[in-house]
Amino acid sequence: MNEMDLKKYWRLIVKGRYLCIAVSLAVTSIVVWGSYTMPKIYEANSTVLIERNVINTLIKDIAISPSLEERIRVLSYTMTSRNLILKVINELDINVDKENPGDLERLVKKFQDKTVVTMVSKKSGKETDWFSVTYRNKDPKLARDYVNTLVRRYIEDNVSAKRDESYEANRFLGDQRKFFKEKLDKIEEDVMNFRRDKGIFIAIDEKTVVSEIKTAQENIEAIKLQKMELDAKRNLTEKQLKEERPYTVAMLGKKEGSLNDKLILLQNKLNDLMTKFTEKYPDVIRTKAEIEMLKKQLQDSSQDAKKQEGVTTEELSTLNPLHQKLKEDLSKIDVELAALSAKERHLAVLVESKKEYLRNIPVEKKNLTDLERERDTYKKIDEELVMKLGQSEVSKQMEIQDKSETFRIVDSAILPTKPVSPNRMLLILAGIAAGVGAGVGAVLLRDNLDHSIRAVEDIKKAFNAPVLAVIPRIITEEELNREKKVDKTVYAVSIAYLLAIGVLFVKEAIGL
Repeated sequence: MNEMDLKKYWRLIVKGRYLCIAVSLAVTSIVVWGSYTMPKIYEANSTVLIERNVINTLIKDIAISPSLEERIRVLSYTMTSRNLILKVINELDINVDKENPGDLERLVKKFQDKTVVTMVSKKSGKETDWFSVTYRNKDPKLARDYVNTLVRRYIEDNVSAKRDESYEANRFLGDQRKFFKEKLDKIEEDVMNFRRDKGIFIAIDEKTVVSEIKTAQENIEAIKLQKMELDAKRNLTEKQLKEERPYTVAMLGKKEGSLNDKLILLQNKLNDLMTKFTEKYPDVIRTKAEIEMLKKQLQDSSQDAKKQEGVTTEELSTLNPLHQKLKEDLSKIDVELAALSAKERHLAVLVESKKEYLRNIPVEKKNLTDLERERDTYKKIDEELVMKLGQSEVSKQMEIQDKSETFRIVDSAILPTKPVSPNRMLLILAGIAAGVGAGVGAVLLRDNLDHSIRAVEDIKKAFNAPVLAVIPRIITEEELNREKKVDKTVYAVSIAYLLAIGVLFVKEAIGL
């Protein structure tokens, strides 16, 4: 905007000074005097300090404090909750038609909209937090009582809720600990029963079982070999037994011979046989048997006086000792074969059992592992619950003895004596500014709406013809004096009116 434009606007304002002053004073009056018709609004405020007890730091890791931080975070929502405001309305006995849900809800909504909660946190030395509650109303007493009642009921409900929370947490943890302790005891019993019933599957290593199976199979092969040897020996013994007669006849010689001579001959024969054969050779066994028989007869002859005369030879019929010996050997072989067969069957059963054990080892070990894993899980949960239960018990005692965070009302709401609204100082300044702006705007608006010819250039543009002469306006001295008189009056009245408004401004500034 250049200097020519400013001069133009100034001339317009000077020319339309009466309109500018009238509009300015009118708008200023409307704003200023209208502020005095507005209802007075009073503000009540209460400040609450949240004190964190030093005990909280000392038992930080051994106590479970209720979630105060969460409560602080949602404090503004909690304090303006419908339930809390309804409690305040009932306690203050505010006049409202409680039978009409619409009126009650509108009143609650009104309180919610006008209640302001401000939260402030500071970190300086001992950690402290505080919050303030502010409420505005036309009735200063209602504003004070509402704020104090709202803060008091919130603190009471918060303390009660914290205690209820501590008791409920303690009870819940106790029930959970009991529940998981029962499950832990049951799974411990299951593990012990499994170990007792299936102990062989988990106590023996797979390599040990395989080694035992291999040893048993080797023993079975050895038994089979022994049985084959015994079968061959049995067949030979049976063959020898068939060749021998159960009884034998011995020729003892003539009359003039003696038993001693026969004994000497048999002894010599035995000595000759022993140089060629072993003791198990049939002739050796037979000769030994005859020697034993002769020795027995020699013993009997010394006691018997009877002599056999006239007999040239003597025959003795006795059991064949070789036959008897072969029968005894055959019996022993049968017994040994039966024992080996029984041992073979036992080893075969043992091998099958071991193989079955070997097949079941992975399954049983997995079952045991699952049981032990479940037991360890329950044990870990039980240990954590025991720890949490102890912490919860400490927290409960803290709440009972009021050793946790506490709310302390630093400043209760007092009866406000000075309204916070309307702000007449601001409104007066705003009215003056609005008046000046409205006056100037009115002048400019009138000028824009006035389409009359006010300059020679306007005639040239309108008629497209040359201007022959210009007759200026002739103002007499009388008109000038009258105009000056009117200006003085208007200026004096305007200044007086503005001074009156200034007096009001000063009065509002000093609080009168």
